[in-house]
Amino acid sequence: MAEKALRYLLVTHIPFARNAAGDVVLDSLWARDLEGIAQSGWHVRVCAPELRSEAAIRTWGPSAATLPKSGPIEFSGFPPIQRHIDFWKWLKIRSVLRLEVSEADLVHSSNVFAPYVGLAYAHDYAVKLGKKTVYVIAEDFNDMLEWEWVRLGDSPGQIARRQRQVGALERRSRLSASTASLTFLHTPAAVLRYRLSARNGLAIRQPGHELDDVISAADFAVKSRAIVEGAPLVIVAACRHKPLKGLDLLIRAVNLLKRRGVPVEVRLFGSGEQQDSLKALAGQLDVTDRVAFPGSLPPGRDVYRAIGDGHIFAMPHRTTDFGRAFFDAMAGGTPVLAFRTPASLETVRDGVDGLLASLDDVESLAASIQRFHTDRALLLRCSEAARDRALCNTRSEWYRLRAEWTRSLFAEENPGV
Repeated sequence: MAEKALRYLLVTHIPFARNAAGDVVLDSLWARDLEGIAQSGWHVRVCAPELRSEAAIRTWGPSAATLPKSGPIEFSGFPPIQRHIDFWKWLKIRSVLRLEVSEADLVHSSNVFAPYVGLAYAHDYAVKLGKKTVYVIAEDFNDMLEWEWVRLGDSPGQIARRQRQVGALERRSRLSASTASLTFLHTPAAVLRYRLSARNGLAIRQPGHELDDVISAADFAVKSRAIVEGAPLVIVAACRHKPLKGLDLLIRAVNLLKRRGVPVEVRLFGSGEQQDSLKALAGQLDVTDRVAFPGSLPPGRDVYRAIGDGHIFAMPHRTTDFGRAFFDAMAGGTPVLAFRTPASLETVRDGVDGLLASLDDVESLAASIQRFHTDRALLLRCSEAARDRALCNTRSEWYRLRAEWTRSLFAEENPGV
């Protein structure tokens, strides 16, 4: 019996807009995720805030993408919530959600952020109707928000209010996980925090690369020879330049290494609110000859190539959250250097495809880089292990597994599927 194209409704707070031709404009990384879901055989419909113009789109990375209006992914918009006085819009939003949920076979939602906590209504309504539901906890948002939002409050009262809001978000996520047909926990930290709340939870580590993105054998051989011959190490970081990324600690580690006579070159790809202060710090520490700011790169092939040109990928993230950067590094055949947190402990295999330094410890970070500098055999083994892992841990493979696990929810109802 042929597989049925099940109606897959994805409810999200991530906005989109339509251009003059009616095509959909959205964040490029998000677009890749949606295309991966659609390629798994679902009839995908996205229900999300619809902005008035494409100029209003703000992306996580450096670029936006355009999906055709007549493509395999349909979009249903609802009014965006931009101010606390927009509460009246929720009547319209709930009306849209009820219609979309009632016509879906499966409803997919995820942990949301203020002011979109009310989107959990779609999950609750789907449960009420007996629909299959998928819930995704995409990061350890508690630690992330605590670090860069709660603790930076202007007064004890504001800090307390923000703390209560984070607590409400966590309770909402626990409730959704407890009633979802299937919960995907996207980070090791999310597994630790929510596994006992999820009725049916699975850890998932979804990379962004495909086999064609992995550094070629020929290019990897060239890099391997440079490692063995003792070339100065090139350290690459590719991320938004924000305080929680720990790039200032990396620059301070480079200063320590320079004083020890260890030659390294650091390339800090990306941009963001902290970039000017990072450049100033490099000047103050007299490492501008060793720290470069090449700018942002579009996601995909250019990022993998830039990482592949390096010998170490540094991600000194200061919270327990992480994105796909660990796996991007491995696609470049580049071992990861990160701080030891619940996120990295269960992702980077210390001494196998990377090294883990003590959290927030500049000396430990510098020592790890120096260890790779002096032990080239270790660096080469870690580089080989990283590339080997990337060859079997691809985006397509994870989408195949996700589709298989999700379709299994319908197996008893549709024995022929």
